[in-house]
Amino acid sequence: MKKVLFLSLLPLLFSFTMCGNRGAPLPPYTKIPATPSITTIQQHYKKVVIAWNPVTTYRDGRKLPLPSKVSYVVIVNFGKKKVKTEKTYYSEAIKRFNTKMCYSVVSVYEGRKSEPANPVCILVKKPIAEVPVVENATAGDGFVSFTFSPSRYSIEIFRNAQPPYLKPLKVLPPQTTSFTDKGLKNGKTYLYKFRYAEGVYKGKLSRTYKLTPADKIPPLPPKNPLLILSPKGCTLVWEPSPSKDVVSYKIVADTGNFTLSKDAIYFQFKSCPKKVGIEAVDKAGNVSKLVVPREVLK
Repeated sequence: MKKVLFLSLLPLLFSFTMCGNRGAPLPPYTKIPATPSITTIQQHYKKVVIAWNPVTTYRDGRKLPLPSKVSYVVIVNFGKKKVKTEKTYYSEAIKRFNTKMCYSVVSVYEGRKSEPANPVCILVKKPIAEVPVVENATAGDGFVSFTFSPSRYSIEIFRNAQPPYLKPLKVLPPQTTSFTDKGLKNGKTYLYKFRYAEGVYKGKLSRTYKLTPADKIPPLPPKNPLLILSPKGCTLVWEPSPSKDVVSYKIVADTGNFTLSKDAIYFQFKSCPKKVGIEAVDKAGNVSKLVVPREVLK
């Protein structure tokens, strides 16, 4: 009798001992990569360009061990053509305008394919054939500046860009005729391209403009230079140049040339020169106008 009662209580006993240890069942792991997320579709002159975010996870959200090994298959017009690529964008020439082009993308990892991305479509149109007209291009101290002819299109500006030219540095509204790129490094060459744009429809890219910012403006000369004459010799004194980028002063005399620090405000000659002048030199090596001191007796 006791044995029968013990056996009948076993299920109830195990239900208490397991209480609190049961969790939600974990979803089964998958080795299928996530579906690509298409970010844009555009018409670049006579080409269609689509782009998507790189796939870095499995479909269940776990990170891929080697995301660089992901490739993609682009599905054109619902399967009429399929193209494999290692890039995260695809472009192809337009064969006929005023038609709709549709695209989807599948990711491939270790031979396994994701679900296709939701298709995106674009009505391809007659392209924008004009190119922005650059009337003037100037490089200065830490900047470059462009002047354009007015246009009804927006102007997209690319700096040191590479294909597929999706993210411009700046977009100028229609009828805007000037652009200045500031905060650049002097001595470094920058490459610029321009194109007209109207929404997702982009025109032909301009030629490349190469500009190198540089400080070409000479500093102001030192102020109020005086050559003080005395029986023991002579001393050249001056007030600092008002320019903030001065790094040195150069004394030019018939007895020789001398370079002094930016903090110097006088120079004593061992033998008094017959001719003397002083210049300011800035960090870019620009030299100010030579100023001749006024002679005074001590």
